[in-house]
Amino acid sequence: MKKIISVCMVIILALSIIPNGTIYGENYAGLNLQSLEGECNFINLIVFARFSDEDEFVDNEYSGNSVRKITDNSYNNADYNVSDYYKTASNGKLHMNSVYLFDKGGSIQLSHSRGYYAEYSDENPEGYMDNGEKSQRMYELKTDWSESINRAISAGNVITNYDGTKKYNFSELDKNNDGVIDAITIIYKNTTQSISVGWSSPLWNYKDYADYIKINADGKTITSKNYVQVTNSYNYLYKDNRENVILPMAVATHEMGHILGFKDLYNSSNSSPVYYMSAMAKHMSPVPQFISVKEREAKGWLTSDNVKTIYQNGQYTLKEASTRGDSQIVGYKLNLKGTNKTLYLEYRNFGTGGNKYDCQSKELYKTDGTKLKGLIIGSGLVCYLVDKDTKFPNNMGCVAGKWNYETLGGTYATKSDAPLKLNQSLEITDDMYVEVTNITDNQLTFKIEGDFEEQQTEIKEISDREKYDGRDDGIVTPVKDQGDTNLCWAYSSIAAAESSILKSGIDPTVTKDTLSLNPMAAAYRVFKRESDPLGNTDGDWQSVNYLTQSGDPLKIAKLYSMWWAPVSGNVVTTNPYENPSYRFENAIYIPENKSNPEEYIRSIKKAIAKYGAVTFQYNNARETLYYNPKNEHGSTISPHACTIIGWDDNIPSDKFVPNGATQKGGWLVKNSYKSLEYFWLSYDNTSSCSYAFSFAPKDKYDFNYYYDGSMDDFPLRKDKSVANVFKAKKSDDLKDEYIKAVNVAIGGENVTAKVEIYKNVDYPYGGQDNVPVSGGYLANTTTAYFENSGYVTIELNQPVKIEKDQWFSAIVSVSNEKGDAKIMTSYKNGREMSYINNGSGWTQLKNYVGRIKVYTKLENKLENPATEAPTTEAPTTAVTTTSEPTTAVTTTSEPTTEEPTTTEVTTTLEPTTEKQTGAPVTVETTTEILTTENTTWETTVENQTTDETTSENATEKEPTTTLGQVVTKKKEPTTNEKTTTRVAGVNKKSLKRIKILKVKKLKNRKVRIIFKKISKAKIYQIQYSTDRKFKKNVRTKRTGKNTYLLRQLRVRKRYYVRVRAISGITKGRWSKTKKLKV
Repeated sequence: MKKIISVCMVIILALSIIPNGTIYGENYAGLNLQSLEGECNFINLIVFARFSDEDEFVDNEYSGNSVRKITDNSYNNADYNVSDYYKTASNGKLHMNSVYLFDKGGSIQLSHSRGYYAEYSDENPEGYMDNGEKSQRMYELKTDWSESINRAISAGNVITNYDGTKKYNFSELDKNNDGVIDAITIIYKNTTQSISVGWSSPLWNYKDYADYIKINADGKTITSKNYVQVTNSYNYLYKDNRENVILPMAVATHEMGHILGFKDLYNSSNSSPVYYMSAMAKHMSPVPQFISVKEREAKGWLTSDNVKTIYQNGQYTLKEASTRGDSQIVGYKLNLKGTNKTLYLEYRNFGTGGNKYDCQSKELYKTDGTKLKGLIIGSGLVCYLVDKDTKFPNNMGCVAGKWNYETLGGTYATKSDAPLKLNQSLEITDDMYVEVTNITDNQLTFKIEGDFEEQQTEIKEISDREKYDGRDDGIVTPVKDQGDTNLCWAYSSIAAAESSILKSGIDPTVTKDTLSLNPMAAAYRVFKRESDPLGNTDGDWQSVNYLTQSGDPLKIAKLYSMWWAPVSGNVVTTNPYENPSYRFENAIYIPENKSNPEEYIRSIKKAIAKYGAVTFQYNNARETLYYNPKNEHGSTISPHACTIIGWDDNIPSDKFVPNGATQKGGWLVKNSYKSLEYFWLSYDNTSSCSYAFSFAPKDKYDFNYYYDGSMDDFPLRKDKSVANVFKAKKSDDLKDEYIKAVNVAIGGENVTAKVEIYKNVDYPYGGQDNVPVSGGYLANTTTAYFENSGYVTIELNQPVKIEKDQWFSAIVSVSNEKGDAKIMTSYKNGREMSYINNGSGWTQLKNYVGRIKVYTKLENKLENPATEAPTTEAPTTAVTTTSEPTTAVTTTSEPTTEEPTTTEVTTTLEPTTEKQTGAPVTVETTTEILTTENTTWETTVENQTTDETTSENATEKEPTTTLGQVVTKKKEPTTNEKTTTRVAGVNKKSLKRIKILKVKKLKNRKVRIIFKKISKAKIYQIQYSTDRKFKKNVRTKRTGKNTYLLRQLRVRKRYYVRVRAISGITKGRWSKTKKLKV
């Protein structure tokens, strides 16, 4: 009976405090209210609140500034503020402004004391006793301040700026006109009372829902909905460069993120697999870091133009995460084959070159003038995994190993070393890895290789469509008019190049409306070329009017491979070596297949789906929207080159003129005349001049070594190996030169091309035999496979450093099942440095040169990867210290983001959440020992408690190994003083020797290694080599599983494999070596 009475009293009490539905704010005709100035599409209403037993506080001063001024600095005005944060994160789409509602110029006063909303204790006898009372008082608290706001509005108070000098219309509170106030922030008075505030307390900082405020605004009613409540401390304040005093703004930013739809990326145990890679995980203080690419995409702040989908192996370039612009690529994503996961990638720069919120060297100062120091966080490529079909990632309710969203790689729980640096790679799965290949000018380039779920899926999905139009995908530039020239072949090739560049996303700075390459400049260079900058090829200068010359796309393909095109701008004589636009990589030929027209149509469709556009040539006699030149007869016919950008399988055959077509369907053609920009060409027509192109960013390569300066091709049909010998020319005291790739012109289908780089070969004119290899040594072998012939680029599996004035050779050998694979040559153009091998040794190729080009790159000497002598042992992991590291834990002292030089005490100062239930948080502080890149382990100082209610824990004490292992090609320098530290409880003797259980050969040059698990092992290291002693040609991999997939092995080559266990810095013995032959 007592329980029934108690429940009834609660219900009556609740009913007595529910707002009565009165609408406030109806009579303000004489107040001269105004609209907000400037661009604004989201309003945050700030209301200061004090409890019944507290005095006014909005004009209390701290560091010479009032509470209201400090608040406005933190939300609107300072160099770092909540509004600016979301303007930056939203790619300029969200323009937030915070306004204020004061009650007679001050805060609203609530009907209960602060202690009433806190937990019962001897010091707080009026607090709630159990969870039932706690829930009731949480409800009472939001109705308390809602009623106070309604009374304030009823009394004639209006919304203003922070000091009340400007008054605004209430309609400003609903910027999207949905009848709801955009956001409300309740700021309670700071207190020194001894009151327990746990994570689920009514007084905790959180976001919640309350619809008890109703305001009449210009004839319509707007209602409250989402709100945030915070209690600020003014003990620790900061100043920007303009002397604006601000609060630590991490909590306000995080909670505002919840109003905008973002979810917590930590769980109820306060553990996060994302940590410092998002402010919705473990936000830094006083200024939070950026939010991640997936979250920004979910909100619509990043579009498909900003986050591209990867469908195939290749190199991709990203801008830094906060780079503005509708066409700027700041993220990539792809679905992982055989999983329910999607991989996201972005470039995070925590140094001075990145956005100001990620930057760990902020222009921010303590109030005593001391500059605030940042955390030690690596910059680079960040890889995330998220469950497929997730919109807003959410880790609340997840447990370790089953996260909805996580950052891959890194050995620290904080993920501070997760971003991949230059030349670091990450094993995403057994079948896929990514590697950072270049970082420059606020952008990053990475390559990704593996077994793609969507590599063929997207190509097949597009090519299987009955209708496709590249214009719908934004990859077709405006039509250029060739006028009275004969340069359709150049216009066609340039149009195909433009679509390829847009399709691949290699240049995030351009769109279909801004990308414009010059076809006349390309045609000009076909006939008028100077010597190449390296002096290897003489010029080719023909005294002809290039505007009237005929040609074909193959001429442009050759020109692309020499780097004489493409160029931007209107100047025909622009030297592309001095002002390059892009670097050429591939010109893929789609053979004319008259015997199998259906297969020919499929091949063209697949090429368009993959590269964006294809060149095409037909016999032209008229301009008409639906054309079948196959039926033309007469003297007016002339060849015309165009660009195919799409198709429609269902165009009726009788629609084509003249005289219809033998089949329905046709190609969507981009023309080079403004008089008929686009038209449809019947499927009846085939072309022997169909090429698709691909390019790389201009800074991927610096120099092009070649001798084939002629436009004429001569295939070598019997001699399957061709070599060019070059003299290295560009390294100096500051830069080393590296061979990155080899381009070769090949003929045939389904061709395997093997590239061999020999270094330090003899002077070619010494009269010796076997010039390409004489006196030298093999530095690299790389093999690639090509379905189609053309000019193709083969990236070396490792760069090869070449010394200035030393001779080196690039040898290419080709083969296919048909036996018709060939390498193209051209007339010699001033040099005789090409050699052929027909099986009985090398001989000089007289009067001709092989179409083999070597692409090189200059690198700073201190930043180059180690490429020719792979280490057979993992780098020593020792702590480099000069004294005992300090691991002081912040308790009640000033919050800070400073770090000791050798240790990082990571306490997130203001963790918050959406409203939760549960016990207060137990605090653990993680200390990270930061040494060389490969020295990675953690120690944990447990159960450190603080008086701050904003400490957070880090529960992940072991290195992350289950998904993604980082491999660094370059060894970092170490200091001479070392002290060896071992992980407690693990030594070399306790790590048993691993036994390899099975070596399973698979298709596509893959082999799976399965070995026995070791109980104390955290990581397994796999080495494989063609040398049984593991002294050369060694590849090293790491995994957290007891199985690993070796990829891209050489056919008919014998390999040796061994495995060992690792725990922290302790390594077990190598297993017995297994041998295998692919």
